[in-house]
Amino acid sequence: MRTPTVALQGGDYAGPRVDIHQDMQPKRSDRGYLLDRMRVGVLTLADGYPRSAQTVFEEVYDVLRTQGINKDKTVASVVLNEDVKIWKGEPFEQALALTYYAMVQAELGSWDNARASANGSLFRLRDFGEDEEGERIDTYEIARRAVEYERAIETGDSSDEALKKANYLDNGYAVRDSDFTLGYLLAGIANQQLGRTREADDHYLRVMELDERQGRLIEALRDGRYNTVLVVSYGLGPRKEGYGPDNSLARFRPRFPSDDGELRVRVGHVMGRTYTPVQDVNVMAGDHMWSNLADVRAAKSTIGSLMLVGGVVAAQHGASRGGNDDTLYAGLGALVVGAILKAGAHVDTRFCDVMPQRFYVVPLYLSDPNEQIQLEIEGRPSSKLVLSGLGPPGGIDGSAQLRYIHLVSTPNPNAPVPGWAASGEVLYKNPYTDALGGETLPYILGGNDVRPPTQRVLDGYHRAGRLTGMTLADLRELYRAEGIGLTVEDQHGYTGKHLLEGGRSLVCPLPGTTGFARLFGQTHPVYHPRSDVVARIAPPPPPDIPPDTPPTQDNPLP
Repeated sequence: MRTPTVALQGGDYAGPRVDIHQDMQPKRSDRGYLLDRMRVGVLTLADGYPRSAQTVFEEVYDVLRTQGINKDKTVASVVLNEDVKIWKGEPFEQALALTYYAMVQAELGSWDNARASANGSLFRLRDFGEDEEGERIDTYEIARRAVEYERAIETGDSSDEALKKANYLDNGYAVRDSDFTLGYLLAGIANQQLGRTREADDHYLRVMELDERQGRLIEALRDGRYNTVLVVSYGLGPRKEGYGPDNSLARFRPRFPSDDGELRVRVGHVMGRTYTPVQDVNVMAGDHMWSNLADVRAAKSTIGSLMLVGGVVAAQHGASRGGNDDTLYAGLGALVVGAILKAGAHVDTRFCDVMPQRFYVVPLYLSDPNEQIQLEIEGRPSSKLVLSGLGPPGGIDGSAQLRYIHLVSTPNPNAPVPGWAASGEVLYKNPYTDALGGETLPYILGGNDVRPPTQRVLDGYHRAGRLTGMTLADLRELYRAEGIGLTVEDQHGYTGKHLLEGGRSLVCPLPGTTGFARLFGQTHPVYHPRSDVVARIAPPPPPDIPPDTPPTQDNPLP
């Protein structure tokens, strides 16, 4: 099985998403319940299957909506031992998960649900402020201050103000509005599609307050001259690790570097425009406002360590006075409490390893279904992706369409581009681009057609002089005999690997996605029937020809 990391780098999401889905924890009480679903949802949307992504993100959304937020509308604190805690992710992972669900709903044309989920990602944040030099303090400094204030109370200062200050983790922060630019953009776009112009403008204004570089983007969105929105991601988000005393502190180390590399977008032969990143996940993960109170874990460990040291000193002092001093018992008590605190202090290093490092938002007006869209991050030629088959939206309500695209993200920015990513070709007939010329047959019968069997599809075969004695029921029976799922419902709500990639699903990814480009932009091996009924009809596979064998009349090369 290819790991999600390798898959995200190479643009091949099918195997990992299906493998993780098959092994998902079924019960909410399981520690990995939410993490499994976040990973599957991200990979599935990147592969171009929003309906299947919806089934897993609905469960994510339900947990976060009902259990993830405190009364002050900030992210819930968790003080349980990390070994038994149900994983909910850091606040930035929760916010990203909610925006992914918003993108799922937008791809399905449900802009009202997209609006609700995007708004949900904009929960308020706990800001513990800056240090004396004006730098953002980190979780270590938050923990140190918590210990300092609590020890001050132990020395006898019991004023109301001192007591409030001592409870630093609950009272030492200010509640701030979110600085999640991607969430504001998606909320603004969703409101605009629903005719909520004033709300959309409020979100766009907030984006400009957070990042003045987005002026051209906001101008294009406000103008409304777009019918397609691309949300483009790149790279791998940071890795979570433990550090500090007893590994009680959490930090995120970048796996892909942050930079301001612009995304160049070209539609057809029109000169391309460039777009700056709207969200850097490395930056989010490094700000204590987006941490899931790792300070609580740090405080537990640090306080435990200090109490152990203080307890030893106090116990020794009491013993030196004959063991008849209350100091002896206080010191021994501190030792016990300190040991308990330290035992549960180490950090949980699980994280959603399929989150990207950055996001771009691109509004486009598409009019020609045959125009190609080329994407490439400047200075990173290996990120090039050519999309085909994405025309103007076909909805009758006039609303825009949205596509989520994850670019190939190899560690070497100058690595060769995969052939399918740069080809821009559609080599197989599918439900979205079935105008491919030439005689054809179903893929399972040696042809290049992977459209689900319908009467219209069968009529096309008959007009080409193929399968003339076959009815639609006969054709469907062939797929049934091969165990091939024709719809999402046939596959219990989740799309498996596509037939072209060795799976048993005929559900097609949406055009304008990485999954669509990978699936149809390259040739795949000839299909080998699994059932006798298809094997009797399908032509025999061509013989393997050694690469050095010259072509002859009886043995021509393809």
